[in-house]
Amino acid sequence: MLRLSTLLPTFVGMKRLLCIIVALVATTLTLKAQRVEVGSIAPQIQGVEWISDTPQLGDRALMVEFFHSSNEDCRAHIDLCNSLSHHFLDKMDVVMLTREPSEQVASLLMHEYQFFYVAADESGATFRAFGVNHVPFAVIIDDSGEVVWIGNPWTLTKEIIEKLITQ
Repeated sequence: MLRLSTLLPTFVGMKRLLCIIVALVATTLTLKAQRVEVGSIAPQIQGVEWISDTPQLGDRALMVEFFHSSNEDCRAHIDLCNSLSHHFLDKMDVVMLTREPSEQVASLLMHEYQFFYVAADESGATFRAFGVNHVPFAVIIDDSGEVVWIGNPWTLTKEIIEKLITQ
């Protein structure tokens, strides 16, 4: 007769394995939901209304962070995004891009000591060009226009960005 104490370790191991499989599948689906791939030429940022100044796109590295104010992770990442923008001021531009109306996000994203650019993509043209279905999502593009990184911006560090934009 089987005892519960002998089955419990097997059940816990199977549960752990199932969690790992679910996490891997979810990550794969999230990344496949995006249209850009590392190594490809990045789509143009088009059809947007610049809420901030307009950056000179194409002559230096660029990080595009796709944003929505209703997303708690996006809102929580604003200060870190600003810190990264300030740190890489001489090497990389950072654009926060939202599908929301500019008047809805201007007060949230525009600050006196802000180091990133802000644009509203109300038509969704750039979101569609990049294939963005989930936020937060970020893309780092090198100075030649090649996508060098895609993913959740919370996983980025200064060290990772430094390696990506100086290769």
